[in-house]
Amino acid sequence: DYNAGLSLYGDKAKPKTYAARFASSDGSEVLSVVIRPSNQLKITFLEAQDIADLGSLKEASKIFVPGGARLYSARTFKIKEDEGYRNYYFYEFGNGEQRVALVAAVNSGKAIIAGATAPQSKWEDDGIQLRSAAVSLTLT
Repeated sequence: DYNAGLSLYGDKAKPKTYAARFASSDGSEVLSVVIRPSNQLKITFLEAQDIADLGSLKEASKIFVPGGARLYSARTFKIKEDEGYRNYYFYEFGNGEQRVALVAAVNSGKAIIAGATAPQSKWEDDGIQLRSAAVSLTLT
C-alpha cells in the first residue's frame, strides 16, 4: 500500500497553538503568547516587518479585537532596538464576561501576540498585573 507509513513520515507536525501559556491555579486568569505568520492575519504581497505593515492602530484593531467587543484602550508604543525602533500595538477590551489586555508586534513576517485575560470580576484586583504582563512583551 502506497499510503502505508505516511502517518509516521509524511505528515507535517501539527503547529502549536501557544508559544507560551500560563494560568492561575483556578484557570480563570491566563497569560498566553501566540506566534502566527503575519500573512495569516492580513493578506499582503510583502512579508510584514513591522506591526504597522498590518495597518494603523485602528485598522489593525479589526484583526486583534473581536467584533462586538467593548474597546477600553488602544495605543501604539515603540521600543528602541539596535537598528531603530520597533512598533507595538496595545488593546484592552471586554468581550462578554472576559477582559483582555493584548500586545502585538511583528518580526520577520511573524506576528507575536501576548494576551492576558481574566473575568471582569477579577480585573478590578488583578488587571494591573495582567496588563503589565502583556505589555512586558519585547522582541529581540
